[in-house]
Amino acid sequence: MVNRNNDEILNNGPKAPALWGWTTYLSIAIAILILAGASTMVDLKQIWGEITACDKRFVLLGAVAHYATYIVRGMRWRRCLIHLPITAGNSKFGLLVFFYNFVDNLVPAKLGDVYAAHLARINFKIRRSAALGSIVFLRMIDAWIILVLASLASWILFSASLPWTVIWSLIGGGIIAVGASTIMLMFILFNRKLPGWVPEKVQRMIMAFHTGMWPRPKEILPIVVLTVIIWALETTWIYSLTLAFELHIVFAEVVFLTMIPLLASAFPFTPSGAGVVEITLFSCLRVVGISTSIAGSLTVVNRFIDYWLHIGLGVLTWAIRRIIGLRTWRDMPLEDLPKEDLTDISADRKICHGN
Repeated sequence: MVNRNNDEILNNGPKAPALWGWTTYLSIAIAILILAGASTMVDLKQIWGEITACDKRFVLLGAVAHYATYIVRGMRWRRCLIHLPITAGNSKFGLLVFFYNFVDNLVPAKLGDVYAAHLARINFKIRRSAALGSIVFLRMIDAWIILVLASLASWILFSASLPWTVIWSLIGGGIIAVGASTIMLMFILFNRKLPGWVPEKVQRMIMAFHTGMWPRPKEILPIVVLTVIIWALETTWIYSLTLAFELHIVFAEVVFLTMIPLLASAFPFTPSGAGVVEITLFSCLRVVGISTSIAGSLTVVNRFIDYWLHIGLGVLTWAIRRIIGLRTWRDMPLEDLPKEDLTDISADRKICHGN
């Protein structure tokens, strides 16, 4: 029998993750202040001149390589969840990866990952915990790859003395990699033997998380191959930008410029590390010997395509969501929700508000 709280929630419709609030607005304000301060350190007129003179063909090639990663990431995510009853294809998964990363560009503390689990539930009809388990698994893989490659490239380039900006980025990356691994380890241990006092619903969530966390053994090789493709494309993206500005850098420098700023993107107090990523990328370019004007110009182009263009395309995706079949909480009929979700919605109210 549905209790009073469930009745109220079912009448009002399901709720989406609480993404917007004073913390989000504060994080955006912090990012704006950081960017405003950084803009005073460069000659904006000179930067604009460098941008207009760069080879746009390589910029376009880099942009295509970067946005192609969302398609491949979608294919990889689907491989992680293929053991669950999902009928959606690679294109739908790629669309969700693109969209939740757009959300991540607007909110702090990687809340876009939480929203990704909600999108998976209403688009693929799988439990939120299972989707989140697969996301943590993929985050762990990527975190270790970025950390290892960033460390190797940094050691090759600066074995004598690592710059402090690089050291702090590596420390942050290490925390993320170890943190994701620890979460997985905890759920493995909890799944083996849960204390009797743990509520039944929490036990179901842990079991669902564990189910989503581990793909089928035969999917490991395809996931590895897709992961290699993703990071090859991301490296191509940065290398193409350097070619656009007629820079000639070695492979270790390309890896360094690709991986270190990605570590900064996990900075939790601004959306996708906005402001911090720009300063980190600019600093990395200066560390490898790039002039101030070129470093500033490349950073602006990089962030325009990676961050601001993504936000613009995300807004467009939201506007045409019904045409392309992207379901959000507002578009999801209650009768289409998995049955177990109807009994779990009341617990969601503590962390959610309307979308």
